[in-house]
Amino acid sequence: MRRTSLLLSAILTAATSGAACAGNLIVNPGAEADVGSDDGSVVSVTGWTTVGKFTVVRYGASGGTDSTSGFPRPRSPGPDERGRNFFAGGPNNQSSGAYQYIDVSGYSAAIDEGQVSFDLSGYLGGFSSQRDAARLTATFLGDAGAVLGSSSIGPVTANDRDDVTGLLFREAAGYVPIGTIQVRIDLEMRRRDGSYNDGYADDLSFRLNAVPEPAAALMLGIGVGTCMLAARRRRRRP
Repeated sequence: MRRTSLLLSAILTAATSGAACAGNLIVNPGAEADVGSDDGSVVSVTGWTTVGKFTVVRYGASGGTDSTSGFPRPRSPGPDERGRNFFAGGPNNQSSGAYQYIDVSGYSAAIDEGQVSFDLSGYLGGFSSQRDAARLTATFLGDAGAVLGSSSIGPVTANDRDDVTGLLFREAAGYVPIGTIQVRIDLEMRRRDGSYNDGYADDLSFRLNAVPEPAAALMLGIGVGTCMLAARRRRRRP
């Protein structure tokens, strides 16, 4: 059994060597690099270029010009292991947002061979029955800023939330377009009701994953099958 385990480990190592994964590439993905507002007012946001009155709010903050119960609380629907803060659209505006650029040119060789996939995810939400919402978009850029493709998550609607204040998990995945050297991450908040822009977001993530080459995947499948057969034969011995 130990010999089979060692063989399987060796096969896995060989099949996945060079298939390194990038961790979360978004800077300040959960608004934890900042001191969140206690009343929904505008504060500075680290790592993002902000547009309009985009801000960071503390979970359980009072106010929000449309509510008596305040913003999402530590036990409201949202990330299980949330921090202190979340992103919000800010006071008295119809549209706000933030963006940042991610340099992926270091992965160009694998990207140009079609061997890199991506995962985009985050918690998005809003307030009560109001229709304010958030959308997260990754736009893939090539030379001279040429747009090669994009992927989005959201919005999470009031109906999705059952008219409950909070945030729900959303994700998207796909292949990074050949020629991509930079990715723009946009977080957009839209107000549809009330005066405060109650588009909310937290725990955002953008990750790159190396896709195993066909030969490696085939080797992995054959190797695992061989190990299973060897283990079965050992069990059959008297």
